[in-house]
Amino acid sequence: MNFSLSKAQFFLLLFIIETGIVYISFQTPLISVSRNLAWVLFIIAGVIHYLLIIFYERYYAYFYLNTFFQWVYKIYWFSISVVFIAYMEYVLASWVLPQTPEWVVVLMIVLLSLYANLSRPETVINIGVMLLPIIFLFIVFLMLAVPDLKWANLLPLEFDHPLQIIKGLNHSIYAFLGVEMYLIYRPFLQRELILKGKPLFFYQQIIFVFYMLSVLFTQLFFTIDEVKLVPEPIIYILKSQEVTFVKRLDIFFVYIWLSWSIVTIMIFGLSFRVVHFVKERKRPKLNILIYHILLAIFPLFFIHFNRIEVIKNFLHYLFLIFTFFLPTVIIFWNKWRGKKCIEKES
Repeated sequence: MNFSLSKAQFFLLLFIIETGIVYISFQTPLISVSRNLAWVLFIIAGVIHYLLIIFYERYYAYFYLNTFFQWVYKIYWFSISVVFIAYMEYVLASWVLPQTPEWVVVLMIVLLSLYANLSRPETVINIGVMLLPIIFLFIVFLMLAVPDLKWANLLPLEFDHPLQIIKGLNHSIYAFLGVEMYLIYRPFLQRELILKGKPLFFYQQIIFVFYMLSVLFTQLFFTIDEVKLVPEPIIYILKSQEVTFVKRLDIFFVYIWLSWSIVTIMIFGLSFRVVHFVKERKRPKLNILIYHILLAIFPLFFIHFNRIEVIKNFLHYLFLIFTFFLPTVIIFWNKWRGKKCIEKES
């Protein structure tokens, strides 16, 4: 595939990948495990995330995927897309579309992704531009809940066991799921553009503050015992707010989250394309069609709360493998061999 990214397009793509889908729900397992330490552990996770993207920026040229690792990552991204589509249907059935058949919602999501991925790569990339102002409405309307916040919930910082820290960091870092896409799209950045220094720090601050506010508001709005019963705390907080221009603020934002999440699924599909079509293949549109047919079938087997929760917990460990372990192994193995990926022409 041949396309180029501006600096703004690159960071927007990365922001949507990292925040899409998990934004409304990751706070619950994080606070349930970490208790009052949640906000402190998320600060540490933010530092780890920043160090990780600095590492990626320095060594991205060595992230060359041979055929085996191409398939490993393609299966990983496909699996994530399957679980996330099942989760999206579950959330929609719980909040706004309880009577709609599951296959209808799944088919709608997959058809939108198919349409975008049969188009030029720029179609998927630029869709996120329209979503950006709407996404930040979450922060604006969360501010309505400030009078209801209980600031005493931040303290005391209770430390029971080292496992609490490990699990808490695991759930914190999971918020940045998809950050390995940095390595996939970095070679497509226009050659004259430099990301070191201020651009990386500025991006890190935006995504960190965006996430940190959601953790703080969840921790300040609910008690520890309450948050364990709330699978989508951000939506619940918005549901409790009253405004004059819309009757149910939560439903309004569920649809925004749905649009945001569908674009994330599109980007996972684009990532599949980028890796799959590194080498020229026959009938590319048929390949994309088969991918989306499978994407429409597999989620139907997982649309159940208990199954989704079990798989989501398992994804925490896959995330560590595919974001930290495998990239490090691949990068240093290729650096030792002197093998680099080819930077794309702008």
